[in-house]
Parts: sequence; C-alpha cells; structure tokens
Amino acid sequence: MNTGNEPALTEVAQAVFACLLAFGEATRKQMAEETGFSFPSLTVALAELAAGNRVCELRREQGARGRATLVYGVSDEAGWVLGVDIGSTQISYVGRALNGKLLGSGSIKHGESALSPGELAGKLVAGAACLQAITAPPQVVTVAINQVVPRQLLHPERPPSRALEIALQFAAFAGLPSSTPFILENNVNCAAVTEHQHGLMRGYEDAAYMQIGIGIGLGFFSDGTLIRGGQGCSGELAQIPLSWHHSEPSGPDAIEQRYGSNGLMQRAAENVNPQASIKPLSPKALFALADEGHPQALALMREYSVALGRIATTAATILDPSILVLGGGLARNAAFARMIVDEFVSRNRDTRIEISQLGPDATVEGACLLARDLAISQIVARFHRPLCARPTLLPH
Repeated sequence: MNTGNEPALTEVAQAVFACLLAFGEATRKQMAEETGFSFPSLTVALAELAAGNRVCELRREQGARGRATLVYGVSDEAGWVLGVDIGSTQISYVGRALNGKLLGSGSIKHGESALSPGELAGKLVAGAACLQAITAPPQVVTVAINQVVPRQLLHPERPPSRALEIALQFAAFAGLPSSTPFILENNVNCAAVTEHQHGLMRGYEDAAYMQIGIGIGLGFFSDGTLIRGGQGCSGELAQIPLSWHHSEPSGPDAIEQRYGSNGLMQRAAENVNPQASIKPLSPKALFALADEGHPQALALMREYSVALGRIATTAATILDPSILVLGGGLARNAAFARMIVDEFVSRNRDTRIEISQLGPDATVEGACLLARDLAISQIVARFHRPLCARPTLLPH
C-alpha cells in the first residue's frame, strides 16, 4: 500500500486520480469529458497511476458490438487514512482506504478507566489487529475531541491547551510514525462534516449542524467549506451568555450547563417528583414520563425545547444557512426534537430545519473524512476543493 512518499504525479495523472476519487469509477470517455484531456494523454496517465498502485481496472463492460469498455477505479492500495474520536464516555476509530473501503473499526468505553483518554485511545489503535495487518502507515490521522481546538496549538503567551495534551498523549501511544500528519478537530465539527458529505446537509453550500447533548455546539459550512474561525472557536454556542442583565452573572458555558442534558437532569431532580421509585435518571426516562402526561416532566420538556429552539434561531440568524440539522443525544427523542423544530419555525421560515438521521458514529466518520480530505489535497491539490481550508495540525 502507498505510504504517501511516492514521487509527485504529473498534472494529467492528478486530474484523472481526482476524477476517480470524486466519482468512484469511470470509463476513459467519462474521464475525458470530465478532465478535458485527450485519450492518448489519459492512457499515459492511467499507466502512471497503475504503476503506483493508485488505480485499477474494476471490470469490463461488453456492449452489443465492438470492444469491451474498461471501467477504472481507485485501488485499495492507493493509501489509507485513520479517524479517531475521543469522546466523553467512548473512544472509537475507523480506518478507510482512499477509495472509501472500510479497513477496520472499533470502540471502547472509558468512563471508569484509570488511563487518560489520549493514552487509552493510542493503545486502542496500537493494539488493533485490523490496522496492524496494513503494511503501510496511514497517510493522515484525524483525532476528534470534545474540546475547543485552537488554531495555534503552541501559543507563546498561553499554557498548552487541553486539546494539545490529549493529542500528544494519543500520538505517544498510537505507535504511528512521527512524520504522519495529525489533524486535531472538535467533535461537533467532525459530525458536521459527515452530515455535509453523507447526510441531510449534502448538496448545500451553506449549512449548519447543531449538536444537543451533554454539550451544545455548532459546526457549519459556508460556500462549501468548514468554518473554524480565527481562533478555532467558531460554533461554540456554550459561550453565549445565559443572562443579559448586569446584575445576573453568566459564567463560561452557562447556556450549556443550563440547557445541556446535565442541566436538564439537574432540573428534573429538583422539580419532577413522580410516584414511588420512578424518578427519572436519564433524559430518555424524563421524556417517557412526559409522554405519559406527567405535568412537571412535560413542563420541563417544553421549557427546554423552546430555549434550544431559540438558540438554534440565534445561530441561524447570524449564519443564514440554507439548512440547519439538529443532532446529538437529546435530538434523538422525536417528540422533543419536534418541539425544538416548531419553536424554530415560528421564528425562521427561510432556513430548512431537519433532524439528523445519522447514528453515533458520525463523529469518527467525520474525522476519517477530514483525514481523507487532507490526504487527497496532498496528492492532487490543484484538482481538489478541500472541505477544510486550514486544518489544525499537531506539531512534530
């Protein structure tokens, strides 16, 4: 498998490779129409790519008469990338070839582990048999974390960020070459990437993904590019003040602490007093009580859905996305999500709002997509429009 250190491709070969990466497979005629190059030039480029194990013949399609048409695709040996999600309770990884083929995946819970999350994630990857079986190292690795990822990881006037500490721990135990490019990215941004590439945001140049769970965050695209902001803090909805009155304090993460799932359950413990032993211990249990008509549970559900709907409206007012997708643990309850949508629609009828249909692997898959994006940019930069123009890379 390619290591990423092969000689640079010629211009025609780059165009052909980019075409195959974008479409998955193509005939010579289709590649000629897409790239504008002649058949002889394509023949030379395909030979160059095949010699480097970057492309292969997928099949031959025989028509009613004449010679068979060859269909080409990106080879399994063209290279691979790795995505890792270091979440608050679970660590996951996904390895994929550049053509999208799944090479391996796995996950572990880490809430009760004595090891640091970064060390645990590194050891998980280092011990994964499916990854050890691959002869070449990944071309790019992306680590997703539930922290702000500053653009400048090493700031001369600030102490090292928590994000950098976790990433360095992972790199130290993952057993990967130090020369491997490591992208560090916020988990919500990674989920937004998956939603943009494979979910409800696909096809939209301007789109936003709002995650509602333990935390509240936003990942968004403008003109087809993931926006990270000047300091890497874009979409940090948790920092919106809870109160605008000078006499009422509103500390860091005030909105998140109040309207995230932990804040919801704290309010439930204070206000919901159902009979006997059915006190709700999770948002799912609280919503189930509301469905049964419990007045205090239903009142909390309404209060929080209105607040979250208004937060979503605030984000949409600033960003003006064509579509806003709600995701995260709290959005998985259909009734609660519908209440948020209703509040949003009552204030904004221009932005389409939907509930994510992606599963819990959206973050780690998004990390893998960002790794693939950078790997492709390194190979065919001129012919590739990156998802993220300036990713934060771990310094060597």
